[in-house]
Amino acid sequence: MKRLLSVMLTLCLPFSALPLALAQEDTALTVDMTKWQYNADDGVYWQVGIVYCGSPVNLTYETLGIFVPEAYMDSVDNGDGTYTCAVNSTGEQNGYTAATAPIVLPVETPGYAAMAAPTGYISGAASYTDAGFVYLYAGCRGRDAGAPAGVTDLKAAIRFYRSVEELLPGDTERIFTFGMSGGGA
Repeated sequence: MKRLLSVMLTLCLPFSALPLALAQEDTALTVDMTKWQYNADDGVYWQVGIVYCGSPVNLTYETLGIFVPEAYMDSVDNGDGTYTCAVNSTGEQNGYTAATAPIVLPVETPGYAAMAAPTGYISGAASYTDAGFVYLYAGCRGRDAGAPAGVTDLKAAIRFYRSVEELLPGDTERIFTFGMSGGGA
């Protein structure tokens, strides 16, 4: 019996440190407020490549982009094509302020396909930012990753945004998703 117990403990020992090792891999998730870009034609501050989960499986999908009406940001030009931004609490766009602006999240996953995260400016975001909305575009894994990977990713993106809400404009109690086909479901 002692030998069996010894063997079992020996087998379990390497796994006892697993939660600690996983916790050390996770990094503090945040938005670097010194890395915003600006689209002057559309009046939009934007940033892509923001990791929204602690241990992403695939960065093609598990990052997001944020597109914000210029009225909601105070900015300083960094001189390298980026801007350091802070929320402008007095700015208004189409009747909304940085505190009251709805956040919209498209879910473009027909047939529950994966949705790649943005790698640059999304010109379609301007129709939403012109309306005063914050446009949040999160990539997500699809049916090939197994259910419910896509839903899990989108929920993680929303939780991430809420966790950094003090840095960003938008009313995190008014996040609206929309889509068609699988994305609409």
